[in-house]
Amino acid sequence: MIGYPSPHKLTQGTIFTCAASEDYPTSEVRGLVITARCDVEHGKAPVISYLPLVKFQDWLFQDGVRILASRILASSRGVMKAAIRDAGLTDSIFDTLSTNVVREHLSSLTEKAQKAASKRYNDAEKLTVTVKAALAAAPGTKAAREFFDSQQKEYRKIVSDLLSNGIADYHFIERTEPDEVCQGYVALLREIRYLPIGLSNELIDGIDLNKFCALCKENQKYFDKLAVLNEDDYAMTVGLIESPFIELFMQRFTQLFSRIGVKDYSQELLQFLHSIVPFTRGETP
Repeated sequence: MIGYPSPHKLTQGTIFTCAASEDYPTSEVRGLVITARCDVEHGKAPVISYLPLVKFQDWLFQDGVRILASRILASSRGVMKAAIRDAGLTDSIFDTLSTNVVREHLSSLTEKAQKAASKRYNDAEKLTVTVKAALAAAPGTKAAREFFDSQQKEYRKIVSDLLSNGIADYHFIERTEPDEVCQGYVALLREIRYLPIGLSNELIDGIDLNKFCALCKENQKYFDKLAVLNEDDYAMTVGLIESPFIELFMQRFTQLFSRIGVKDYSQELLQFLHSIVPFTRGETP
């Protein structure tokens, strides 16, 4: 899947170090070139476009937490609405009254089924509080880690979805250079960045901190295009996603922006169609 990069040019699929990312300013980020091969080959691209690649663990405790939280919040909301209905109330009060008022009212009910519904509501509400606390915590902190530890089933589902390309905004890449031993990387498909052609040409030979500072002094637009921040950083090409994996990656990337989303059919229509008795064999409408 990952081969050695061309020593003389950046091309579609080339991976390089010291890339930048808006949402991961303190993480080690790599870049994956997405500019068409023909444009690079014939010098038709005024800039080289790339997507950031972040380490799996960095992604997990930032975007992964957000995805996990959104799924659990949606599930908890469904549980709370179901509990309200099971208590003999209309779930529209969930959208008009505060959760505290609803909880207090459910707690005042006395029938066995109503008490059971009240407990389910309270448990789901407590979970939403935990979820919101994890979202508010900094990525990788104890709160975020404990949140994942408490949601092992959902965690495994997210990892499975990521590796099977089931999460539209992200793409998992096992490694970024040949023989690299790591947990993998995640491509941020929605964050399209670019390198000016002059800077990309310098990147082919490698850029250390002193060289980067000199380049930025000559051309201010280079300043935020790479993340060469200290003397240990060195921007260079390290790998190349080979065929057919780069074609799969580009297919997923382009499909993300070419999808057409329309409103789902209403639940009322769905229930109406479900209620129609199927025609028996041989009959026609």
